Amino acid sequence: MQSPQELGVYCLNAFTRAVPASLAAFYHIDDGLSAFDFQLYGDPTQMHDSYLRRYRHLDPLQPGYCQQIGRGVVSLRDAQALQSKQRNEGYQTFLSQHDVVDVTEVMFYRRNRPVMGMSLLRKSRFGSFTPQELNTLQSLQEMLQLAVSTRASEIAPAQAELHHRPLTEREAQLLPLVRQGLSNKVMARELGIAPSTIKTHLDHLYRKFDVTNRTELVGRLYS
Repeated sequence: MQSPQELGVYCLNAFTRAVPASLAAFYHIDDGLSAFDFQLYGDPTQMHDSYLRRYRHLDPLQPGYCQQIGRGVVSLRDAQALQSKQRNEGYQTFLSQHDVVDVTEVMFYRRNRPVMGMSLLRKSRFGSFTPQELNTLQSLQEMLQLAVSTRASEIAPAQAELHHRPLTEREAQLLPLVRQGLSNKVMARELGIAPSTIKTHLDHLYRKFDVTNRTELVGRLYS
């Protein structure tokens, strides 16, 4: 059985081979319909940090909006119909800063609630997604829906793990930020401490839970 991380890699590779994308992100969705534990494709790290820090609230393709639409594949145009023109213009400004001309969201559901998703972004050299490409994404989504729905992530850390390895106050503050996929610099700003201190706390968490990186840490505690 695939781990959540392996599943993310598989989905990113499969979807971007079938329909080219400049950038992509695979993520899990908690019970509050908030995306976390991002796996990135195409090196969008700078754009992703900016998105989480300043533009996430303007995104019309957030899981909650996609759930309202209720489809496995949601285009940017369809999602924009659910929010105000002002918010759409703010989000479009963000996309334009990174030469992104179109975005499509692929959602995976469990009991009618989105549990995992994937953002596919196109820069100008690829142009917008065509109707044929959206149909291809829909076919892939339907093929993988059953497999993904059985790997839904938990919103809370595994309590057995925390019972045997209790967190310090700072580690407890850090863990939800790690789950959101924030960079060390952004987490440092959120907690009001130095990035080097963030790294120290992460190293302690890795040793405490016998993992070597963020992806393994999130998988250990939330899957």
